[in-house]
Amino acid sequence: MKLSLITATHFRATVLANRALPSVLQQTDADFEWIVVNDGRDSHTYDLIRHLRADCSVTYLEMDHPDNGFGLCHARNLGKSVASGDIVSYLDDDNAIAPTFVAETKSFFQQHPDLRCSMVQQRRRRDISQNGEPVKLGQPFISPGVHSTIQDLIQHKELFDSNGFSHDRLGAPRWNPDYRVFADYEYFLRCLEQWGDNSFRTHPSILVEYIQSSAGVIGQSSYGEWATELHQLLNQGCWNALTKADVEALRQLIQKWQDKQRKNELIPAFTRQG
Repeated sequence: MKLSLITATHFRATVLANRALPSVLQQTDADFEWIVVNDGRDSHTYDLIRHLRADCSVTYLEMDHPDNGFGLCHARNLGKSVASGDIVSYLDDDNAIAPTFVAETKSFFQQHPDLRCSMVQQRRRRDISQNGEPVKLGQPFISPGVHSTIQDLIQHKELFDSNGFSHDRLGAPRWNPDYRVFADYEYFLRCLEQWGDNSFRTHPSILVEYIQSSAGVIGQSSYGEWATELHQLLNQGCWNALTKADVEALRQLIQKWQDKQRKNELIPAFTRQG
């Protein structure tokens, strides 16, 4: 079984060099391909990857930064279009995978023949940054919990995130660049639509170190954006993956976020006004 790991980066060569890259090079199983998508054709990223010496296979791609839609989704689609692995995984440039990520992910899929998509546990932290430097480190926590269910992820009782998310390459949906805050979540639902609820299982190992910054997409977003995107998602049409209870829970979330927006409340752990 072969794994394709996709990392999209946009003018953050230093971040890539300090976070994602070392963790990729430290994998105990080097039988995988790392696909790096340089969104914006940054010369520093090009130089970093050009001089890279790695035991794994490295595929380097460049693309012009799109004028419309979320560039990360366009970049992931590009990376996925050239992937040759049986399964595809994702790692952002500012996060890291455990040394056994590739080995354990491949083993997990081999142990569960009906599995089509899976998310590993993450050790997460929310940091407040100024001028690109952290000024306050958040408290670490684990997500999703080892006993979390697919309904917990759908209803946002647990956090779904694409870092460490893996899925079959064949038959996989495309990333939708119409979403930013909920790009990962919308893709998760598309995978469930494609393969069914029983195709997903949480990997009960902490294999991703995830640092969320106030300078990132979520840190710079607002409760109003959260409510607008989730409302848009629900209005896309009939989601067979969503039960009536799921839809009701999501509509309550939309109302909750709209109320927070009206009160100008803060995004949790961040300083920007919600």
